[in-house]
Amino acid sequence: MNISRSQQINYAKQRPTNKPKVPVAVARVFTLQISIIVTLLLLITQSKEAQTRRLQPCEFAGQLYILDIPKEELPLWLCIVQYESRFNTHVIGSRNTDGSLDYGIFQISDKYWCKPPKEPQFHYFNECNVDCLDLFQDDITAAVKCAKRIRKQQGWSAWSVYGEFCNSTNTVYQDIEIEECFS
Repeated sequence: MNISRSQQINYAKQRPTNKPKVPVAVARVFTLQISIIVTLLLLITQSKEAQTRRLQPCEFAGQLYILDIPKEELPLWLCIVQYESRFNTHVIGSRNTDGSLDYGIFQISDKYWCKPPKEPQFHYFNECNVDCLDLFQDDITAAVKCAKRIRKQQGWSAWSVYGEFCNSTNTVYQDIEIEECFS
């Protein structure tokens, strides 16, 4: 039984095809992926905004004083935090030239002072014996404890902003303003 070419073409046109509709399936998967990504991005940005806390200078001064920072040192501590993090507790600085990152209200380096997230302990010095993410807490006790240790070992110049903005002759917070926080 010979079938002519025209009969073959007609038969092929009439035969139902069971081909999956790839473009529709791909579009659905793509749309689902985009929806998931947008949802995750919204959750991340909302959770960061919810976690971010910006302290007021007098609130910060009061917390420092409670954590045994002498009143006469408060102007320098406030100045450093003003220029390092703008009093924000949840700040990660730009990557430094050595690849390290700075964390929290004091911008404490993960190269020497804290353990970065997802890194084995033995790769870093972690002189403050603290996870870097612990420096993000609104309770600034861990951050202050670490900053006190840094200052004890390296002095005020451990913070790059000290020389230009916060040395004893050039501080934005004077003793008079600090006294107003405690009156």
